[in-house]
Amino acid sequence: MERKMADRRLIRLSQVPERLKREKLEDSDWVTFAVLVSKATPQSSSSGKTFSVWKLSDLHNLDVFVSLLLFGDVHKEHWKMEPGTVIGILNPNPMKQRDGYDGVSLTVDHPQKVLVMGEALDFGTCNAVKKSGEPCSQIVNLYECQYCQYHVKAQYQKMSSKRAELQSSFSGKAPNRVKGSGKGGSLRERLCQDGFYYGGVSSAACAASL
Repeated sequence: MERKMADRRLIRLSQVPERLKREKLEDSDWVTFAVLVSKATPQSSSSGKTFSVWKLSDLHNLDVFVSLLLFGDVHKEHWKMEPGTVIGILNPNPMKQRDGYDGVSLTVDHPQKVLVMGEALDFGTCNAVKKSGEPCSQIVNLYECQYCQYHVKAQYQKMSSKRAELQSSFSGKAPNRVKGSGKGGSLRERLCQDGFYYGGVSSAACAASL
């Protein structure tokens, strides 16, 4: 790996879209790393050749995803790769944007330019359940949080609303709060007790700091 990385630029995947706006990365020797988060069923081109489309993330910025299209020998060698696999990509080429799609798509011209690194242990999906009763399918970085931003925000708003209702109905001097007194703690504590992450801090880390 050290030999393959020697003298190459390492660019974080979530920074690639912005870099492409101001640089011609295809003229440089660079590498990026990503997690395969999902892939479409192999498709056939107008010429009848089969290709794959992968959705990639670096799990650092979950608002940014990059597509990788696999053609020819690259598709033949790698199309069976499972979601959750960490890969290195050597000198991928940006593809021309399609009409109606403003995302970034990359491709490589040789199977060896896709390096299998292993399994992403921090790759997962949100632990929350949607109103329909179905599990949330949003991608999360398990090291940072077990819930997606939408459900963390929804829980925060729910508990903020409850606190506002309590304050509006309460008059007189507030009693002293006893540390660790169950659900009577601060909003941040209550979020932690409910198993959520708040401000990047896990419930376990929160409890230890109180």
